[in-house]
Amino acid sequence: MAVTGRDERLADLESDSAAKTAAGEREIGHVPSLTFGAMRVPDSRVAREAEELVREAAPDFLTNHSFRSYAWSVALADRDDVRFDAELLYVAALLHDIGLVAQFDQGGCFEDDGARAAAAFAGERGWTAERRDAVAEAIRLHMAAEVALEDGPEAYLLWHATGLDVRGHRYGEITPEEAAAVLAAYPRLDFKRGFAELFADQAERKPHCVVAELIRGGFAERIAAAPFES
Repeated sequence: MAVTGRDERLADLESDSAAKTAAGEREIGHVPSLTFGAMRVPDSRVAREAEELVREAAPDFLTNHSFRSYAWSVALADRDDVRFDAELLYVAALLHDIGLVAQFDQGGCFEDDGARAAAAFAGERGWTAERRDAVAEAIRLHMAAEVALEDGPEAYLLWHATGLDVRGHRYGEITPEEAAAVLAAYPRLDFKRGFAELFADQAERKPHCVVAELIRGGFAERIAAAPFES
């Protein structure tokens, strides 16, 4: 489902529950404090099962990072007036780092392993080839040096959002109220340390991948310097 600008989405928040159900969206029931903007997620089997998968497979600090990445994506879509497919973006955000998890690490660059895993996950749940390719591309591109809107709105938003959560990219564009809501709903749980360790492990085992290039270039220090406590 496409999500539009701030005014329209704020108006949507005033609709009754029946209208929300008809629109195929739900409030994030497990984090009622996360209510800024139109912070709803698709009410679909794929969305719910993506939540279950990341919660079961990934450590808590990485799971929360994945949920925050969706929240930052929606907030930045407001800033950039970007329309997007909410279900596709949600699944991409939740599964974008699944290649860092041992269960899905096939020995390739983690973004490629994750892209394949997400495409397979979506395909098993009836997504078309076009949507499978789009979620895989968004995940693959989140490690690119730069992503343009022309690469797809979901890929564009995910790239900016993951950069925000990992190194503080565009953090100054998020209001204090938004930041507080997201961080309260999904605490960082010593994310900097845990994520840097995962990246260091990937870089050591896969020196040909982008992650190794980043680590060699001082990326661990950039993670540590992000404007978050942990």
